[in-house]
Amino acid sequence: KTKAVLSKDGKHYLISGQKMWISNAGFCKLFIVFARIEDDKNITGFIVENDPANGISLGDEEKKLGIHSSSTRQVFFNETKIPVENMLSERGSGFKIAMNALNIGRIKLAAACLEAQRRVVSEAVNYAIERKQFKTAIINFGAIKAKIAQMATNAYAGESASYRAAKNIEDRIAMRLEDGNSHQEAELKGVEEYAIECSILKVAVSEDVQQTADEGIQIFGGMGFSAEAPMESAWRDARIARIYEGTNEINRMLAVGMLVKKAMKGHVDLLGPATKVGEELMGIPSFETPDYSVLFAEENEMIAKLKKAFLMIAGSAVQKFGTDLEKHQQILLAASDILIEVYMAESTILRTEKNAKRFGEDKQQAQIAMAQLYLYNAVDVVIQKGKEAIVSFSEGDEQRLMLMGLKRFTKYTNQPNVASLRELIADKVANDKGYTFD
Repeated sequence: KTKAVLSKDGKHYLISGQKMWISNAGFCKLFIVFARIEDDKNITGFIVENDPANGISLGDEEKKLGIHSSSTRQVFFNETKIPVENMLSERGSGFKIAMNALNIGRIKLAAACLEAQRRVVSEAVNYAIERKQFKTAIINFGAIKAKIAQMATNAYAGESASYRAAKNIEDRIAMRLEDGNSHQEAELKGVEEYAIECSILKVAVSEDVQQTADEGIQIFGGMGFSAEAPMESAWRDARIARIYEGTNEINRMLAVGMLVKKAMKGHVDLLGPATKVGEELMGIPSFETPDYSVLFAEENEMIAKLKKAFLMIAGSAVQKFGTDLEKHQQILLAASDILIEVYMAESTILRTEKNAKRFGEDKQQAQIAMAQLYLYNAVDVVIQKGKEAIVSFSEGDEQRLMLMGLKRFTKYTNQPNVASLRELIADKVANDKGYTFD
């Protein structure tokens, strides 16, 4: 609602309005302010110096659930004079600037959440080593090992996916620079081309850090509920991550929505592979038993099948609803959860496969176990969310065929021993006295 009006002499814009939830407002020297000039359809960005004498005032510090060390205040503008040359980029380009800032902010948020996860895992492990119950350190109990293993696995998966996307972005920026793009354009476009991955990471890692902090409290027991112990603030601080940089609901819908839009523009072939998956379902399945003696042979096969499950569901939904798919948010959310799990699981396997070749499988046993455990959990999510989507937009023979396909695409030949995987991971983390896989 903030407005910018050009002064009569044409030398300044007068900005009036208010902004909420402004981080660092209390001590920053410079604002980037978005405002609407007159009745423009699109907003415009301005560079504004924080000068109280120029019609700028601040609200009190917000009393927040968490991140108490972060200053958050309202900012009020009352005919604040801004030189016309302080317009950021061009008139009406503010929304694009804001979106580009959000794209890079999402992968940066994932990195911040990863460090929080690593700290929480290490704090929880060391407490579990010291805490004795029935004359035994609780780190030796299976129930605690299961929690530690899952916490470490989620952090490892988040790292794998974050570094994968960051490297992709870095390579794309370098390629654009070689093609003659300016540094600014190369960075903007490089990040923009991986906006889907940035949204995936924002959702996955922000939810994992909350779950990790929650389990950290549980491991600490009664002490976890005390503000004197580190888990209480970790849990509160984690909660905002699912809200800022775009809520997780928005990012889930964006991830699939952006993919569908790319397909509609011909930038990505979504319907072609989806049609092939449909044809595969109508054919006779192969009964050959592949060679699973190679590391991750079955896991890579499973990733390929999970991608088919996504293509089957997303492709059918696009064919049914077309551009109206964005109105069916529950289907978008279910499809997005499948997309997220496939990307995270594949990233974890790719990282571990690479490091097993570099350092030897014997030195990557815990990492191999984490990749297998994450995929096992991902398959469960795909089954649940896939069924939820299928029964929500199909019926009759089409529904029966898709449910049969979902079952085929999520079937293991050799189920992993989940308890053994957790034991191996937890023992490694306990022996290292914290998270050391980074």
